Order: sequence, then structure tokens, then C-alpha cells
Amino acid sequence: MVFVIAVTVVAAVTYAAWLGGSIDGDHGVDEGERAVNFVVNGLDDSRFALGSHRGEVVIVEFITTRCGSCRSQINELKRLQEAFEGIVIATIDIDARLQTSDLEGLVAEKEIPWFVGHAPDVGRTYGVFFIPTILVVDGEGVIRYRGLYTPFSELQLILQQIA
Repeated sequence: MVFVIAVTVVAAVTYAAWLGGSIDGDHGVDEGERAVNFVVNGLDDSRFALGSHRGEVVIVEFITTRCGSCRSQINELKRLQEAFEGIVIATIDIDARLQTSDLEGLVAEKEIPWFVGHAPDVGRTYGVFFIPTILVVDGEGVIRYRGLYTPFSELQLILQQIA
């Protein structure tokens, strides 16, 4: 009985940290917190490190290849990239059962010009339970927006407020 309670308490604390707690006191996963750094390997053997983009606005899209809303979000991000020069976009697939060929197919089909990688662990770190999840991180590394599918018009307003 004591073991079950201890496991439940540990799970609840972990879940709370994912949803709203700070990870290390200075970094977290919610709006207003400095984003937790992560490094992801890309399909093209490149690497994306969030922390190396200080001074730039970064949009992170967490997806799975089978998600229709995720595919639609890519279209919104393409419009955004055309409208805002210099923003950095990274799409990260978080499906633990992903076949690399599925992600390569999505990149080819949607003609995604930005970084695309696969990292279920980053999705867990950021407490991503629904997809697509969008993060907008400002040049200081602070998460300014966290939400689900976000249309171009709303993203445009967010970026205008940051600039």
C-alpha cells in the first residue's frame, strides 16, 4: 500500500512539473518561463539546439505525421515564414512509433523548408499531450506563447507583439 502511494505521489509531482512547474528553477515549459534547451537530430543529419538561437524568435511545432491538424499547421507556418523574415521554425515529431520514411514523406509532400526532426523525449520534457502544440520563444529564450493549432492571423499578432 505504501509503495502504491509513493509511486502515485512521484507521478503526480512529475505531471505537475510538466504542466506548470519549473524544471530547474530558471527554466520551464510554460508561457513566461525561459524555455528548456533541447538538441534534436534532423532528417538531413543536421542538429537543432534551441539554446543556440538566442537573439532570434523561434517557433517550435510538435507533431505526429498522422495528425491532420498538424499538416494544416505546417501551411500556416509556411505563410508565417513568408511574412516574417528571420524567424526560425523547427518541427519535431514526437511519435514514439514513427517510421523515418513517414516523416521524410511528410517533408517531401509539404515541401517543408525548415528543420524537421524526431524526438519523443523532447515532447515528454515539454509535457506535450495534444498535437499540434506550438511554442513561440522570443530572442531572450522566454516562451511567449504555448497553444494548440494556431492560425496564421493569431501567430502574426503574437510575432508583432514580440517585435
